Amino acid sequence: MPSVYATIEYLADIPLYHHEKPYLVLASAQKELVADLRTNNLEWETHENILLTDIREHWQSITIDRYGFQVVNHNSGFLDFDTLPSLHKYQRETEELLRQQFPSSYVVCYDLKNVNELRLRSKLRKNTDFQRSTIDLRDPFLVEGPAKGAHSGVEEYCPLIEADVTLTSGPQIIDRYLSEGDKAKYFKPGSLVPELEDRPLALCDYQSIDREDLIEADRVFPDRVGEVYYLRYNQRQRWFWLEHQGLDELFLFTMYDTMAGNQAKYCPHVSFDNPRASPKAVPRRSVETRSIIISEVD
Repeated sequence: MPSVYATIEYLADIPLYHHEKPYLVLASAQKELVADLRTNNLEWETHENILLTDIREHWQSITIDRYGFQVVNHNSGFLDFDTLPSLHKYQRETEELLRQQFPSSYVVCYDLKNVNELRLRSKLRKNTDFQRSTIDLRDPFLVEGPAKGAHSGVEEYCPLIEADVTLTSGPQIIDRYLSEGDKAKYFKPGSLVPELEDRPLALCDYQSIDREDLIEADRVFPDRVGEVYYLRYNQRQRWFWLEHQGLDELFLFTMYDTMAGNQAKYCPHVSFDNPRASPKAVPRRSVETRSIIISEVD
């Protein structure tokens, strides 16, 4: 029975958010914060016995347009992320894979930083307890913890469940890297271990989400203010996971779509403690990239 019951944390449904917008401040390491300044107002609530259905049971029927996510098979030729050339190669490989998945599309892997050159700022994740008080968001080799509950490091104040883009921040991202009307979709490869057991990813079916479940929250960076969705609990929500995810099984999911219609516009997601994981399971290490896709509309 590959489906599993797990514990997931959601943004708390509390009176505070009726008059104060949730926020998280990611301050520059070069600037000192005002004493006693609160860098977030995020509160969580835990819900147990959430059913996560194995995607393998519905492999053919789960599509990105309906559910907001799907699994694609791909054997990467670049799994070494220790040098900038290797990051660029993985970036180009990601763009080519997305062009294959979405024919007649123009693809830009847009997590590119630096003033004088296009540089991929990849997002590497390891399931470990980071002991650090500051991070450099411009570091292309920055390693973060999986998106889970409060722990030391960059994820300390981050939510368990989030959709990386909202109806407000989606157009801002497109304006920053492309033009209005472009179609934005995100791509997140899976584990960098032969078979993932530790902190696998759970994805929520777009069709099961009510608009009221999504709470806009500010993500404050040194040079801009972005916006993400946090998910509030609703018993109607349906969750999926991929048991024993392999290196050649990649998650592809939507974070924002400008096109009108009933297709999925976002995909809340979160890592979770796998109750079936072996005590000797290899700690999760994964990589994710973000891309904008411009597709022709029939």
